[in-house]
Amino acid sequence: MSHPLTDAICKELADTEDRPFTDIEMDNMRAAADWQLEQVVKALNQCKEENRSCIEVIYLFHQKLEEMRPTTQEDN
Repeated sequence: MSHPLTDAICKELADTEDRPFTDIEMDNMRAAADWQLEQVVKALNQCKEENRSCIEVIYLFHQKLEEMRPTTQEDN
């Protein structure tokens, strides 16, 4: 199975007129996306194990996504 984050999507997100994205950079983007998804799945599984309500799971899911999102240029 191929990665859902295709070359075309990577290039659309990151290519500039001055410099196209390299294959290594696209692989790194995919690895980062995979890591983020793993973290969210772990958080959801933890919520299920703790028998949290659906609303709590949604809130914690949102919180986890916010924690992974860069907030400053230095975080990018």
